[in-house]
Amino acid sequence: MTDKKILVHLDKKSLSIGILLILLGVSAPMLINVHNFKIYDFLYKSLENNDQGMLMLAAIRLVLLNSFRGLPHYLGTFIIAESTDIKVKGKSLPHVKGLIALVIIPLVYSAINTIHGIKYDLGVPAFITMFSIIYLEKMNYSKISFLKKAFIIILFLMGAQWLDVIPHISRFKFGRGETSQDIKAVASIINGVEALTFFSIMFFVLFTFNAIVVSKLVNDEHKILLAMEKNRKVQRQLNEARMQALQARNYIELKNLVHDLKTPLTSIQALTSVLKLMEEDEKAKSYLSRIESSIDRLSDMISEILYENKKNPISTSELFEYVLSNISPLPYAANVTYNNEAKDVFIHANKIRLSRAIINALENSYNALDNGAGKLIQCIG
Repeated sequence: MTDKKILVHLDKKSLSIGILLILLGVSAPMLINVHNFKIYDFLYKSLENNDQGMLMLAAIRLVLLNSFRGLPHYLGTFIIAESTDIKVKGKSLPHVKGLIALVIIPLVYSAINTIHGIKYDLGVPAFITMFSIIYLEKMNYSKISFLKKAFIIILFLMGAQWLDVIPHISRFKFGRGETSQDIKAVASIINGVEALTFFSIMFFVLFTFNAIVVSKLVNDEHKILLAMEKNRKVQRQLNEARMQALQARNYIELKNLVHDLKTPLTSIQALTSVLKLMEEDEKAKSYLSRIESSIDRLSDMISEILYENKKNPISTSELFEYVLSNISPLPYAANVTYNNEAKDVFIHANKIRLSRAIINALENSYNALDNGAGKLIQCIG
């Protein structure tokens, strides 16, 4: 990141693959060339026997040769473009990926010329292939697999290579390579210009038409996938809204239920007070006082459940004793130890809700332990 407003993101794995493919493209002339493809063998036979079939085979081999040699660096360029994302103020720059293709391909051609002494023709077919890369990047088919997008580039590349061997368009800077010119020269000598032109145009149309059809199918698939993702998002939001509405309704019903407990509890509290006044036995009075105290605590608990903002003074010792009593039946109770160094300190809190928050924290901590092994320690100091 060079500036707070400019963010450059690189997918290092994809970037590495792209660079390796480009290096393979640069070294390709050492592995495959006109000699091991025997293109000139077919041209010589075509001349010797005045055989147009051999001429067509030579043209096919040249197209395959150029496609195999060009495919690694075109795909590598496409992968590098895909792995790069430059954002300015949170928005991706729209044409950066296309510019990457326009910069890398000429550099690769220059490197091949420097290393191998082979001058690759950066003509119209090369620009058609670069255009296909720019087109795919502009369409931003983020939901489509790389293989499908690579297949489109391959089809455009194969189709564009046939333009180099069409004699009638040579004056428009097509087929300026040495081997392409030799094939067209042989076609002129054996009167095979028309046959070569028809043959080349047929394959150009075939590959280009298939590339356009596949692009259309990919575009439709991308739209369907985006619509499906949007529908899933809407459905997820709808489910969340339903869940929130259900939780809200359950909470309201729970509050109503807890509120309804107040009525019998008030009656019990009143009757206990009457019994305590009527009772003469001191032991019975002691029991009634304990019942009355428990009812008061229960009433305070109900009030804290009903009213979130209701807070009462509570000691840290009482708070954690209440927490421990609540988690005692749970599987992680044995894992919980605590050291309270402020037992006599009082806090002003909603006892029920604060206890629930502590219990939730303990449960989350327990779930994070490896197979439940370990100690959950809560220190107060």
